[in-house]
Amino acid sequence: MAKVQGGYLVAKTLHEYGVREIFSLGGGHINPVYNACLDLGIRIIDTHHEQGAAMAADAYGRVSRKPGVCLVTAGPGFTNALTGIAGAYMSNAPFLIISGRSGVEENDKLSLQEIDQQAMAAPVTKWARTVFDPTRIPEYVSNAYKRALVGRPGPVYLGMSYEVLYPKCDEDKLSAYNTLISSTKSEPEDRVIEDFVKLLKRAKRPVAIAGSGSWYSGADKELIKFIEGANIPLYTLNFGRGIVSDDHPLCFGHASASAPNAFRKVTSEADLIILLGIRLSLYIAFGRTFNPKAKVVQIDIDSTEIGRNRPADLGVVGDLSSVLSKMSSYIKDNSIKLNFSSWLKKASTWCNQERVKADKLRTSNKMPIHPVRVAKAVEEVLGGEGMLVIDGGDTQTWTDGHYCVKNPGHYVKGGPLGCMGVGVPFAIGTKVASPKKQVVLITGDGAVGMNFMEFETAIRHKIPFVAVVCNDQAWGMTKHQLEITYGKKRPKLGVDLDLTPFHEILKVLGGYGELVTDPKDLNAAIQRAIASGVPALINVVTDPNAVSGATYAITEAMMSANNK
Repeated sequence: MAKVQGGYLVAKTLHEYGVREIFSLGGGHINPVYNACLDLGIRIIDTHHEQGAAMAADAYGRVSRKPGVCLVTAGPGFTNALTGIAGAYMSNAPFLIISGRSGVEENDKLSLQEIDQQAMAAPVTKWARTVFDPTRIPEYVSNAYKRALVGRPGPVYLGMSYEVLYPKCDEDKLSAYNTLISSTKSEPEDRVIEDFVKLLKRAKRPVAIAGSGSWYSGADKELIKFIEGANIPLYTLNFGRGIVSDDHPLCFGHASASAPNAFRKVTSEADLIILLGIRLSLYIAFGRTFNPKAKVVQIDIDSTEIGRNRPADLGVVGDLSSVLSKMSSYIKDNSIKLNFSSWLKKASTWCNQERVKADKLRTSNKMPIHPVRVAKAVEEVLGGEGMLVIDGGDTQTWTDGHYCVKNPGHYVKGGPLGCMGVGVPFAIGTKVASPKKQVVLITGDGAVGMNFMEFETAIRHKIPFVAVVCNDQAWGMTKHQLEITYGKKRPKLGVDLDLTPFHEILKVLGGYGELVTDPKDLNAAIQRAIASGVPALINVVTDPNAVSGATYAITEAMMSANNK
């Protein structure tokens, strides 16, 4: 039997799971894996910074619903990736981080890059382990891949020293493993469905809110069947966006208390709130805007999530698609008739009234350009088929509330970690996961600068996407928070930026770039950027005085500490 390096076993096991792309930045510890990827045909997409590699792998995992793989070297290679791991953990993204580590024989000797990586990884991963035996590499890699994917998805960590990756071992001495991934399509008992139906029949004003769990469950068809069968208004959040198209008459769009779609009004009047694979996070004000007398049904694959921030009157543990399928069958088999038409009409009226106000921003031709006008231009050019990535502070919240998402898995954003700078790596990971789709990033000028050199990564690896930068020459959200808190006349430190010529920098790197100051030029500029076929950037001069509702809400929450 042939002898193979430990690094080869890492790459071979990943290859057996269908991994064909790894996001990485090189280093001596992981050279054997690189060498094996060459033989196995695995593409290494090497970035300028490990943070970029981790974030790209995160986005790849979210879009593909398969673990994105990130490979980094020891010490600072790992710590540089830690923010990306934490972002994936907070957003439940399937993600596998494999890192070199200092030698076991050098433990506690202050060797090069010696740090307790497993201990650092543990709080922000589902599972963290260090491999000490080359013959167990396939077993650990296989286990890690499965753990990242099954149940509630999330990141897992494997650390391996040069004593594991460099030595050769006999293939016939490897620990047993297989690549079979078990099904997680669990469903609740019949009595739970019966209790769900009882609450629905008693309700007069129900509303449903779908989150990322609906995407990972693949629940789009079952969700449409359920809300159409019951005639229930729906809001969506994060990767739940597009699970039902925003232009569907029952889908009211982004779930946020600051969104211009009556979310706050509808949920404050509802008497039954159905949470579909969604956590009551800051994004929906922890559920504090909900009617306090409303009944709550929460469906989640993770039993520990049920009841967080708002006690549930009925907790349903199971795969969302399976639960909704069973629910729809029960309603049909028992000839149950539900009619919420009067409530739906009232909720639709509230929603449309707010959207009329929002349309004034979408159609505005004022200069400097409003960020909502930028979102409208991207929406028109993509036509619902392209994939949108968003990043930034106010830029992100403006886009959240005003962009129409028409397809599931087509709206890619950070998550509860609130990390800026994800945009360029996320666009890379999204494009690699969906190479036939057009990808556009809407980001702020502060956020885009954080991982700007990953544009060179995209150019070098021929990963085309278009970035549209809302350039208000400031860390806008923070600047506005200071103005709200201390007054506009008060001098502000650390929030002003120059009009950075990002478009010119991109041209120097080998991409395409344009500066836009007139909203009438937006669509044509974006179309030219797409037609260029290379990574491109449209630098848009936007209104520095545009303050999102989210900024006011966050500032108000922080200032409330003065009243305690």
